[in-house]
Amino acid sequence: MRFNNEEFLPPFACEPIIYLYPQTTQKVSITFGQTVNLSNFVPEYRNGWNVIAYPTGKMLNISDNRTYPYLFWEGWSLIFPIQSRGFVVKQGEVASFLKKILPKLGLNEKEKEDFMKAWLPYFSDSSYYFITFLDQSDIDKIAPLNISPTPDTIIRVLMDIKPLETPIEVKEQRLLEVPQRRGFTVVEWGGLKR
Repeated sequence: MRFNNEEFLPPFACEPIIYLYPQTTQKVSITFGQTVNLSNFVPEYRNGWNVIAYPTGKMLNISDNRTYPYLFWEGWSLIFPIQSRGFVVKQGEVASFLKKILPKLGLNEKEKEDFMKAWLPYFSDSSYYFITFLDQSDIDKIAPLNISPTPDTIIRVLMDIKPLETPIEVKEQRLLEVPQRRGFTVVEWGGLKR
C-alpha cells in the first residue's frame, strides 16, 4: 500500500486509554500489531497484557496482581492520516464542545470525564484549534489491537488536534454512527499531539 504526502503526516505520540467491559468475569489478552511502537504503558506490557476483566470495568493484571481501572499506552505509529474535515473551536469553547461531541462518539459519562481530564490541559496555548476524530477503520490501521476473546463491540475514539492562531475554514466532519454496546465491550480513547 502506498500513501502520498498529502494523505499522511509523520508519526507523533498518542496516549490512549483502554477500558474492558465483559458481561462476566473473564481472562482477556491484548496485543498490538507491528505498526505500533510503544514508549510508555501502565500496567507493564510484556508482549501484551493479560488481565482478569470484571463487568464493573476494573481489571486485575495477572503479572503484577494489581487492580487497574483501565490500560494505558503511549506510542507512535509509522503514519497518521491528515484530516481535511473537522471542527474549528475557540480555546474557551473546547470543554463545552467535547462535552457535546464525546457522547456522540460513544463514550459514557465516566469515559468522557476521564478523556476531558487528560486532554483539556493540551488546549491552553492557542486561540483556536482544528479538531478532528479519526474513523475507526483508520485507527485500526494505525494501532491494530488483537483482543482475545474477541469483543462483541469495539468503540475507538482518536482525536487529532492542531493549534491555530486564527480560525480557518473547513468542512465539518460527519461523524460515523457508533455501534451500540452489547456483550463484551472494549472502549479506547486517545489523542494525537502534533
